[in-house]
Amino acid sequence: MKKHHVLGLLVCLMSMQVWAQPIQMLLPKVSEFRMDTAPAGFDLRILHLESGDAFSKSGFLNATKVKHAKQFGVATRQTSGMRQKITAQDPLVHDDFGMKRVFAVNGMQVPLPGGTPNDNTIAISNDSILLAGVNSFIWGWDLKQDTFLFAQQFISLIQASGLPTNSYASDPRLHYDPVEDRFVLLFFVGNNPQTSQVFVCFSETNDPRDGWHGYSIPGNPLNNNRWSDFPAITVTEDKLILSINLIIPGVSWQVGFDGSIIWEMDKHAGYAGDSLPVELHHGITYGGEWIRNLHAITGWNGSTTVPMFMSNRNFSAQNDSVFFLRRNDSAVGGTHSYDIHLIHASEAYGLPPNGVQPSTPTGQLNKGMQTNDARWLGGMEMPDGSVHVVSTTREFSSQRSAIYHGILHNPLSPDTLYGHVIGDNIKYFGYPNLAFIGNEECDGEVLIGFNHTSPVDYPGFSALYYGNDGTYSNVISLKSGLGNVNKLGGAERWGDYFGIQSVYNDPQQAWLAGFYGLANGSNSTWFSLLESPDSTRLDLQVDMTGVGCEVEVSAIAIGGVPPYNYAWDSNPGIALAGPYCSGDSVSLSVTDARGCQQALSVYVPYADVTTPSVFPNPTQDMVLMAFDAPSGGEVSITLTTLNGQVITVGKRPVKAGRNEAQLWLGHLPAGTYHVRIHFGDQTGSSQTSHLLSEKLLLITSP
Repeated sequence: MKKHHVLGLLVCLMSMQVWAQPIQMLLPKVSEFRMDTAPAGFDLRILHLESGDAFSKSGFLNATKVKHAKQFGVATRQTSGMRQKITAQDPLVHDDFGMKRVFAVNGMQVPLPGGTPNDNTIAISNDSILLAGVNSFIWGWDLKQDTFLFAQQFISLIQASGLPTNSYASDPRLHYDPVEDRFVLLFFVGNNPQTSQVFVCFSETNDPRDGWHGYSIPGNPLNNNRWSDFPAITVTEDKLILSINLIIPGVSWQVGFDGSIIWEMDKHAGYAGDSLPVELHHGITYGGEWIRNLHAITGWNGSTTVPMFMSNRNFSAQNDSVFFLRRNDSAVGGTHSYDIHLIHASEAYGLPPNGVQPSTPTGQLNKGMQTNDARWLGGMEMPDGSVHVVSTTREFSSQRSAIYHGILHNPLSPDTLYGHVIGDNIKYFGYPNLAFIGNEECDGEVLIGFNHTSPVDYPGFSALYYGNDGTYSNVISLKSGLGNVNKLGGAERWGDYFGIQSVYNDPQQAWLAGFYGLANGSNSTWFSLLESPDSTRLDLQVDMTGVGCEVEVSAIAIGGVPPYNYAWDSNPGIALAGPYCSGDSVSLSVTDARGCQQALSVYVPYADVTTPSVFPNPTQDMVLMAFDAPSGGEVSITLTTLNGQVITVGKRPVKAGRNEAQLWLGHLPAGTYHVRIHFGDQTGSSQTSHLLSEKLLLITSP
């Protein structure tokens, strides 16, 4: 048995505070555009397809993967990577369809070919507007009307934005901000220091057809001959935040990495179309070395509480080192400080091998589906404050590419990233992303989507569900490929992103945008709507019995996970409480075994019984009479003995609807009485008075 030594094992956990050097700018709006009226154009792009394709400069990455294959071996059909604990139910698939175009002449529908790489990204509004982006266009679908959002069906990013450039757009990223009910779009323009821009767009309304405000952020912000690459996007309550890599020109992005930078900008100014205050944070290092590929953490509900970022040693053969950065709120000495923690991962990760599709030649390690490296590709802050991250990794028993799922339980004092590798005995997995899919905030449910391929499976995509109990569902295939991808001379581009987003106004559901191969050798995007299999949303209802001061309140917990703990006015109790009097209020809460809680403020109404009624009957002293008044007015109450003596109790104003009269009768002789309630309108005129209630009442001796 071959032994594998974990490189970089931490003997102790280390943290430090660093000060990112800020550069402040005020950027003017450079473009205001409408996507639905974007003019047609050629969107000319030139992509070199000869061997070794767009990765012709990636000798470092290819050589590293060959070296690691010699160290660990390569996959065979006899090895198995299935290690996750499968006890959770599978997520439910509710809808799916493909990114397509329809020819106006004959109505023919065909898949819309994507880019190289495809770079799937997606954003869905609370009004069911779906925007999707790939290299290098945007596509929209109205989920309510089940039709295209734009008359042009798909729009070049350059054409839509109206940018005067001969460079092409790449790396689109979409985000829907549910708090502001707006969309954000960013993409890169150019891939050298002279042309590099980060173009950031804010929608004017919640309808992306209504217009956008565009801002150009310099791609060579330090004027040191660099260009920008590989963005990640998130928002906080008031900011839009980007993490971006700076690249040295003329070499591959693997070798040419020259630091990750962070852009912060005022999102409200962007939505309004005002001049945009932005701040650049750079010089982020640990131990004198750049922290590579900072990935911005998103929020389960669309925004994070504070800017957070994750990084790792993405080219290592096998490693357990993880970097976690958390922004401090206050400025320190004119700079902004970040807490940086170098922590230990409980499960090692490593540079993944390329995926194998049916057409991949046996033994050619630089062919197949390109997996890039082991950097974090998705990160999310959960309702309880924990952070989940995903990446592509080597699965060290099967030697296939697999999914790494890590959980940081306490970002305020991080110590360990609890990792789990999700693999398969035949398939290769890559390019994961994740979304919250819980029914309520106390849930810890996560949906993970990712691409798949194998020697017998054309490239498609899959998903699995992570439940509240820390177990996983089966991996379910959402879209099978229709053919091999055959666009480049070397390894085919498989990423670089996977699109996924919760439906924020129905968070138990999430939309996914994944990659699949077409029969003609190209690739396209497929959309799937998935729902949590967990229907245990906790709800709370009450039932009441009795009237007057003999009301008992029963708590009824619905859903959730038993056992339940009840509290009445913050005092622990059982599901039944009382007695209460009509008009009382009591606070009630129930907590289930997961820690989920629901609370109610319970008002005990007057005589919640069939009217008219008298209670208790017989009585020794107190009596309550419930009745319904047809309108506002006045009632008179009388008691009549069996021998005809009339005792007038009194008159009182009443409001329309349910009323309750309380009488003290302890001073009357024991016996049987007729109790009558007469009603008169607002004038109190006897001409309009009529009988509301007549009951026999027995008064007993004490």
